[in-house]
Amino acid sequence: MSEKETYNDFESLCTGYVLNALSEEERRQFEKMLESASNEELALLEELTEARDEMALATESPEPRDDLFIDILSEISKEPRKAPIIPIWGYRLAAAILLIGLLGLVMFSQQLSGTLDEKTAVIEEQTTIITELQTELEKRNELLAILESREVNFVIMAGLDVNPEGYGKVIWDTENQRALLQLANLPAPPEDRDYQLWLIKDEQSPISAGVFNFERTSTDLFFKVEELQEQPSDIMNMFAVTLEPKGGMPQPTGDMYLLGQEN
Repeated sequence: MSEKETYNDFESLCTGYVLNALSEEERRQFEKMLESASNEELALLEELTEARDEMALATESPEPRDDLFIDILSEISKEPRKAPIIPIWGYRLAAAILLIGLLGLVMFSQQLSGTLDEKTAVIEEQTTIITELQTELEKRNELLAILESREVNFVIMAGLDVNPEGYGKVIWDTENQRALLQLANLPAPPEDRDYQLWLIKDEQSPISAGVFNFERTSTDLFFKVEELQEQPSDIMNMFAVTLEPKGGMPQPTGDMYLLGQEN
């Protein structure tokens, strides 16, 4: 018998062995073949066993009949019957069905995983959009709240030589010590830098009013000024924006991008 014929016999008997459909003689023959089985044959046995187990798990188990136990006892009391002899082509057909079923399960799993990934990406994108809209709405509400105050000062800041196209505006609610900063046409700062807002009253040293950062060139960006806990001077109030090391500085050290005085 050639090596190919031996493998075919092993393949046929292997399928019946996995399905528990061999006669006693065939089972002993197959177990004898297992003692000298090649790696390829052992791999086939493992593959068919896994396919059988996966198909079993994918099928819901039916509820047993109420009289099933009585039928089992009746069968035990009968004389044992010989397992029917299944032709080799039957084993090959069963093996093909097992492999096709396994391939179908794998393809379904891949399709399901791809669908879940797409839905997750859509949900994440929608969540990001909702968060951005909520942030924008909060800024608009803060702007409206400041504009409704009785004492509101507007300070327009123009671009300087380092960035002539720059523009800024401070909307200052002096009564409640809160403000909003509007920036436009400023380049995004380097990773190790922040823009810093300064209040200059009379001839005093500049007072830091907070640091600000953004990833793209600003086009009408609004920032809430958290640190402007100051009352305006009766003589002169100026605002300036400089580029400083990350986190800001106690006093200005970098290039000045915007400067403006209260009218």
